[in-house]
Amino acid sequence: MLLTTHDVQELVRSNEGLLRRMAELGLHAANVATALVSAGAPAPDAFVQDIADVGRLFVALRTEAFAAASSVGLPLPPLETVNSAQDLSRMLGALLTTVGAIERREAIGHARESALNVLDRVAMLAHVDQREFDPLRLCQERARQLRAVLEQQSSEPDAPTLAPFVALLHFIDAHQQLDDDKWGALQETVTSAFGTALAMAAGRGRLVAKFATPS
Repeated sequence: MLLTTHDVQELVRSNEGLLRRMAELGLHAANVATALVSAGAPAPDAFVQDIADVGRLFVALRTEAFAAASSVGLPLPPLETVNSAQDLSRMLGALLTTVGAIERREAIGHARESALNVLDRVAMLAHVDQREFDPLRLCQERARQLRAVLEQQSSEPDAPTLAPFVALLHFIDAHQQLDDDKWGALQETVTSAFGTALAMAAGRGRLVAKFATPS
């Protein structure tokens, strides 16, 4: 199972809770120490148990954090150098940054793959009646140019630039199922981007994937 920012945030919250509990025990420890020094009173059993519980929780959380960091290749300090919740907090901060960067790269990769798929689908469109349909040819040329730009870059595709092509494909795919409002909105979007002729052809089912049978 891939580590996510949500997983790391859960570890961060657990460590923050541990820090709060340690701070509370620290205040109690001052009173216990005063009683021990002034009256020779031993620490209450409940306090000793709380100290032991907190120690076990810290060790378990540290183990979980090291396993999580190892799963994403984060360089790890020696285990014995992470011996406080504050040390663990710094380590978890670095882990959160690393996992966030990984997720961002993956999101960009998925967005690029989706964008290229859209542009490839546009390239495969044909008019069922006209072998040479200039509005479609011009649209496909724009798609080809955008695809060439994407292939030369590693950044996330520009959603507004891609949106007209997505709208065109949706109009073609769903023109028979759309209600009047959605049909009109898509027609307006496609008309604004590619002209009336292409929009009307898409809305009337005259644009299909090459070799497909028109509906």
